Amino acid sequence: MAAALVVLLLTLAILLVGQRIPEITEPKLEVRTLNVALPPPPPPPPQPVEQPQVDVPIDVSAPGRGAVVPKIDMPKEIVLERPDAPKITTVQPVFDNLAPDLDVFNLDELDGLPKLLTQLRITMPKSLLRRGINEVQVRLEVTIDETGRLTLNRRIENPYPELNKEIQRLIKRSRFTPPKKGNEAVRARFIWPIEIKS
Repeated sequence: MAAALVVLLLTLAILLVGQRIPEITEPKLEVRTLNVALPPPPPPPPQPVEQPQVDVPIDVSAPGRGAVVPKIDMPKEIVLERPDAPKITTVQPVFDNLAPDLDVFNLDELDGLPKLLTQLRITMPKSLLRRGINEVQVRLEVTIDETGRLTLNRRIENPYPELNKEIQRLIKRSRFTPPKKGNEAVRARFIWPIEIKS
């Protein structure tokens, strides 16, 4: 009888503890309400002050009919005869109004066209030949000084930077007759198109 009573008490104890386990193991959630005060909105940016616009008429007209480009007779092709050197062809120059500098004249302002005194020689870089490039066109803006020496102002068109050194050598070696205006030697600026063929 005592053993049955002990078993009964143990069973009751286990049941009581089993009912309390979920209360112990389950986390308690507490919901709180928080009141958050937002800061006031920033003040609006100041309105820009508009300056009154005054239209000032500008007269850009000038007397005369503008620059006149005379017809220039130049050979359309200059070809080197050496078989191992690339063929260089120069075509008709483009006469743009390039000279904001008062000491430099355009070709159409000169007494006559300067003449090339030296042969055009350019060695085609091997890197271009290996890539199968046998023909290149470049356009250079150059200035001829009073002695006929050239200065390279800029490369207007040169699709291959590998040619830059050869272009510099060509500029150093090339000589023209001195440009003349009013029978005096002056500086002249023009665009020099050059066609290089290997």
